[in-house]
Amino acid sequence: MTNYVKQLRTKFEKVADKEVADGAAAYMRNQFEFLGIKTPLRRELCKDLVSASKNLSEKEIIVLCKELWAQPEREFQYVACDILAKNAKRLSPSYIKRDAKWFITNKSWWDSVDSIQTSVEVVVAANPELEATMFEWIKSKNIWLVRSALIHQLTLRDKTNSTRLFALCELQTEEKEFFIAKGLGWALRSYSYIEPKAVKKFIKDHPELTPLAKREGMKAINRKSA
Repeated sequence: MTNYVKQLRTKFEKVADKEVADGAAAYMRNQFEFLGIKTPLRRELCKDLVSASKNLSEKEIIVLCKELWAQPEREFQYVACDILAKNAKRLSPSYIKRDAKWFITNKSWWDSVDSIQTSVEVVVAANPELEATMFEWIKSKNIWLVRSALIHQLTLRDKTNSTRLFALCELQTEEKEFFIAKGLGWALRSYSYIEPKAVKKFIKDHPELTPLAKREGMKAINRKSA
């Protein structure tokens, strides 16, 4: 264990809260252990580490984040996601092809996958050639890679590549798996703030979409028209 992780563990263990940990574990269907540190306190405690990571090379960042990923308690994976997000502009295309894929497919659940989205979005937006990788992910048998492909432009708003967004969604319109359908609807809803007519048309043109995907995709549009 590196000094970075040792020091962070020492800080975390001093403020561990079993009641909070039990609640967090139950919320995540008891798939992960928790120390019981709420987000504001966790971010305060890891502020120095996140700041120090800005002086690390990409290789060192990935090594550090994989070590954090190896820790049994979920809070350490959240710290890794924060580090990747803060350094996203410095990450190369290989991060998407190799490392992001690894983080998405290890200790996978919606909390970590959706947090990794931030770094994926930044790197793909800066490297248009990575569109091909998103089309690889959307055809994966791993539901988390599929979800990640669908939501990878989530906060780009008017900079969203709409052709890519709708093409990716089109490949999963019949998918009933909850996290994929929800992710598809989420991606459409996010874009509906910019182009509601285009989203409404896509949903109308694809009656095979699940009720969940339709509901999520139309949520903002329906709210405005109510």
